[in-house]
Amino acid sequence: MTRLRAGIVGAGVAGASCAGKLAAAGWDVDVYDKARGAGGRLSTRRMEQGWASLASPFLSARRDPFRSQLRDWVRQGWVAPVRGNIWQGRAAVSWAQAQLQNHYRPTIEPSQLVHHLLGDARLHTLSPVAALQPRTIVLENGQALGDYDCIISSVPAPQAIPMLDALPLLRERLGEVRYRPIWSFLMRWEGGPAADVVKFDDHLLNLAVRQAFNGPGLWAVYSSHEFAETYFEASIEEASNRAASALMGLLGLPCPVDVEASHLWRHALPQTSVGGYWLGDRENRVALIGDSIAGAGIERAWESGQRLAQTLLQAEEELAI
Repeated sequence: MTRLRAGIVGAGVAGASCAGKLAAAGWDVDVYDKARGAGGRLSTRRMEQGWASLASPFLSARRDPFRSQLRDWVRQGWVAPVRGNIWQGRAAVSWAQAQLQNHYRPTIEPSQLVHHLLGDARLHTLSPVAALQPRTIVLENGQALGDYDCIISSVPAPQAIPMLDALPLLRERLGEVRYRPIWSFLMRWEGGPAADVVKFDDHLLNLAVRQAFNGPGLWAVYSSHEFAETYFEASIEEASNRAASALMGLLGLPCPVDVEASHLWRHALPQTSVGGYWLGDRENRVALIGDSIAGAGIERAWESGQRLAQTLLQAEEELAI
């Protein structure tokens, strides 16, 4: 019997979760991503002394089966529970110890978790997609990749909508989805609380997480949504300077903060989503997964990919016709 074929757009958690499950069941799976590597919101930045992440700082699970996935990663030594050394507050008021229940931090490069999810699926990097058509992916260079049994998009709604001119029913549903942005920064400083995680009581900055795999003093700092919306159109230099100034005040630092990298996550958090785990156009064999459909969080993205893959595996006889 000829192997069924799937073409997936986006190598984040949702796309990788779906791709790996289909590939493990014997499907021929291609994953296309515009970036240099897999990861999405678990992407990794290579630096001189190691790696750091401007992406999602933690993974958490509210229910099975993602809890089982995290437990397996703990056994593999790929993630570890977040415990202790968490402070909340601000220097001008007070600091207090805090907790993050059921949160985990990667102990390997976060993007490697996504590669593990991909399994035997083929990853095509630096492959931006221009359009999705029935059973066909069209790359920005004009190359049409057809004859797939199913096409799957896992990218955020604002990125997917321009690809869906040939699929108006799906495009219309995605028009309901709205996102809020976040700026994230890699910063070095001396002083401040002796913590591994700092939760700020502030309307500009939200969180700072020590980057333990890139030498001393490097932190990932995450803005509030309000900060990112205020500086949405700002240059990297302006946003970085504003964030560094805010951080110095919050931590009571006497010395300047060194900003080593910055990134604006334009589609960080979906305010609304379509609902369910996936959205499909059965006639044209195109489906949508990810946070545009299932809602915010890595757990929901993983579940979205898993649920669609399971549905496709149950429909193999129909798809083979």
